[in-house]
Amino acid sequence: MIKVLERYIAKTTIISTMLVALIITSILFLITLLGELKNIGEGDYSIAQAFFYVLMRLPNEFYHFSPMLLLLGSIVGLSILSSHRELAVMRAAGFSIRRIVYSVLLAALALVLAISIVGEWIAPSLSYKAEMHKESAKNGGQVVVTGAGVWFHVDNNFIHVQQVVGRQLLEGVTRYQFNDKHQLQAAYFAKKLSYRDNQWRMSDVVKTSFYPERTKSQLFTEAAWDLKFNSNLLNVGLVEPSDMSLPKLVKFARYLHQNGLQSSEYQYEFWQRIFQPFISLVMIFLAIPFVLGAFSTSTLGWRIVIGILVGFVFFISNAFLGQLCIVFQVPAVLAAFLPLAAFLVFGLFLFNRLVKR
Repeated sequence: MIKVLERYIAKTTIISTMLVALIITSILFLITLLGELKNIGEGDYSIAQAFFYVLMRLPNEFYHFSPMLLLLGSIVGLSILSSHRELAVMRAAGFSIRRIVYSVLLAALALVLAISIVGEWIAPSLSYKAEMHKESAKNGGQVVVTGAGVWFHVDNNFIHVQQVVGRQLLEGVTRYQFNDKHQLQAAYFAKKLSYRDNQWRMSDVVKTSFYPERTKSQLFTEAAWDLKFNSNLLNVGLVEPSDMSLPKLVKFARYLHQNGLQSSEYQYEFWQRIFQPFISLVMIFLAIPFVLGAFSTSTLGWRIVIGILVGFVFFISNAFLGQLCIVFQVPAVLAAFLPLAAFLVFGLFLFNRLVKR
């Protein structure tokens, strides 16, 4: 009998969470699509491409909102059982609060596992491709992303960049300079191209000039970049931390650290993603005292409002601590762990009060 009740609670929780996820995801889709309307008409960016972009970005947005979705889904599922007096009957029959928690967390583990697979294996790749297609369309074909790097077309120049480290640092830059008759005049290779003192400068440069009967090579430790370069084009080759998988985050953060560059944002994203499954479980754990404890006499609508407020407090605290990590060099693991610890303590406090009643 107990196993039947556990499966029933888990099934109700999963179904209600899926319905909440469908509603919230639909709202996110419409809001994101409306936000893209202002970009339509830039370059080759059309309404069809905006629709495709939003659709591709949706799994990533869903993944980042998943803790709040799981909280709301659990609140709705338990509220339905509570409003039909099913939870009261179960408790009167000897089905303890701990068994209810166990049943809900059992469903939560299955949901968190599925969401984590989507969030780590599918969402980053789709999100990155969406950003690449969008920026390429907006720049009217000036930029092309390949497996070997990024190609830029600026005036009579074709530029290949092996890696866009940031908006102010490029690595492995090769520039082919042509004249108006499409004849190659010079080729440059710079180990690094960085933006310093309001100008782009090349480091470890090899310049090869082409003449009708000979070529000439020159080496420079540093040289000015004499080509006007629209830094907005770099958005195509730049991968945001949220669009990286965990292995890529580790590799990129280590690379930035080894080169003396700021890596806090990538470290924070890594630890935040590591703790996210546990945060989701804590959020679901919070739903138990919300429904059976302090808000047991409240309506479903009021419980949903409270759940939304708790979710927003979580996102605001995450954003605030993320900025602290970047600006004040707070250890990334500590900044990512603090919201989890705070919500866990809050949940245990409410649960202990519920058990003592």
